[in-house]
Amino acid sequence: MFPIRIQINKRTLRMKLHYFLYMGGVASVQGFAPTIAKQLGYSPMVVGSVFTYLSMLSFFVKPIVGIIVDKFRVKRIMFLAFVLLCGLTAFSIKFVPKIPTEAVANLSCGATTVMNVCSNDDDRLSQCDDSLFKLVKYSAEPIECQLRCEQNKSFRDEIYRSWNIVDHNIDINPNITYKNDEFEDLDVTLIIYATDQVEQNNVGFQVKSVHIMKTQVAFPVCQRPVSTRCKINCSNDVVVELATVQKFEGSVFGLHQFWKYLTVMSLFWISQAITWSLQDPICFDILGDKPEDFGKQRCWGSISWGIFSVFGGALVDYFSYSDYEKNYVPVYYLCLVIILWDFALAYKIEVTETIGSKNTFSDVFKLITNMNVIVYLIWIVVMGICTTMPWNYLFWYMEDLTQKYHSDKQSWTKTLQGLAIGIQCIGGELPLLFFSGWLIKRIGHTYCMALGLFTFALRFYLYSVITNPIWILPVEFTNGITFGLCHAVLLAYARFVAPPNSATTVVALSGALFEGVGTSIGGLVGGFMYQTYGGEKTFELFAYGSLIMGILHVIFIKLYR
Repeated sequence: MFPIRIQINKRTLRMKLHYFLYMGGVASVQGFAPTIAKQLGYSPMVVGSVFTYLSMLSFFVKPIVGIIVDKFRVKRIMFLAFVLLCGLTAFSIKFVPKIPTEAVANLSCGATTVMNVCSNDDDRLSQCDDSLFKLVKYSAEPIECQLRCEQNKSFRDEIYRSWNIVDHNIDINPNITYKNDEFEDLDVTLIIYATDQVEQNNVGFQVKSVHIMKTQVAFPVCQRPVSTRCKINCSNDVVVELATVQKFEGSVFGLHQFWKYLTVMSLFWISQAITWSLQDPICFDILGDKPEDFGKQRCWGSISWGIFSVFGGALVDYFSYSDYEKNYVPVYYLCLVIILWDFALAYKIEVTETIGSKNTFSDVFKLITNMNVIVYLIWIVVMGICTTMPWNYLFWYMEDLTQKYHSDKQSWTKTLQGLAIGIQCIGGELPLLFFSGWLIKRIGHTYCMALGLFTFALRFYLYSVITNPIWILPVEFTNGITFGLCHAVLLAYARFVAPPNSATTVVALSGALFEGVGTSIGGLVGGFMYQTYGGEKTFELFAYGSLIMGILHVIFIKLYR
């Protein structure tokens, strides 16, 4: 028998492994970035604004890096430096503190004693969230809360009298003093056996037992109605979340916690932007005269993104202390270890330093005056706007659907989100990237662009009518067209039209328009619409917008063939 010889192209093998490791490491953190921001205390509008700013960073950084690389031949150094920086900054998110908040409630005593944790009428309490209230409405377990209440002499005197706390009356106990804007020296424990929605605009919990100053009172009542505001700390995280309000007044821009978060995220985003703008040209250089094989290399990144998203989601759920408060620390460590491994591999990748053109600016300017290229650039921006919605708000939307319709499934939300990314990448991107070269040859670049817009219209419409988040999973197969195929089209067309010595610059410019202009507009508009109209209406409007842009693109193809 003749020996079987298997020849392995080490250059393409290392590139495949780089895509697998790098994108797997990034996926374990980036996919959860919006919900990490949500848990740190930021609103949808703030999150949208932050990701708009980050996208603008990409817009400015990518072309600059492309020009530097084409001019000074430092592709390898910058590639390695920013791969390493990506892992270090992702791990640094672990040390970013939450914005200052506190859980407060109104303790009212009358015919019954009630602790109101939220109100739609009282500005001093948090706004009521019915989806959160459902999580504790039928709780069978007692909920214990410790209260530290504000100075309120009428309240204190009444509960001392009605609850028969004679031994600790302020008139006969000189050790208890109080001043304005301080908290009374009391430690109150509430045992709540059942929850009741006492009024239409308030969510409150009836107090079944109270322990105050070594006195136990069952079903406490007061002879005349009194109330006071208290800080609370409860054994049930959902009750605390219902009662949580911002501890500061004014804008988040005045908080050092916000600037720490923004700094770390900026470095994380810049390192990704530069790595992404360099790794694809490096891959094309390795492929040489076979650029159609790009998808076969890049698909390994999709495989990894899907695998590590599922694994990361399962890790977060497994190590979380409660259904509502998630522990993201495991994915920070996972990302750091994988990126360090990738850095060791990337160090051995052969990088071709191209000779830069002296006329880079004029070459690129002439290129963008072509009508077909202008339409291509507009398509990139529109695709960036559409892509922002599943990137930034799909997980947020899945959590909203879970809380609203299926609150009993809360404990495995992160696993479900990880599965969504897994299907996006392995079920969607992988096959379309692998066959992207074949498909582009058959129907052409422009019809692939139109297909991406029409698929986004279908995808967004299905989001808007779904009530069970598990049905989002089959919808994610469409990501193969909206990102896998369209990403290959974006890069292939950029390489096709680029002047010979300005390829890195043109590819970087295309990526900058996608992330810098497209996703920045999408993040800002999407955040505003999501906060104003909610998830269902926002995705419906985006569906109509994608459909209109797809029709206009086809009209252009017919007119300017």
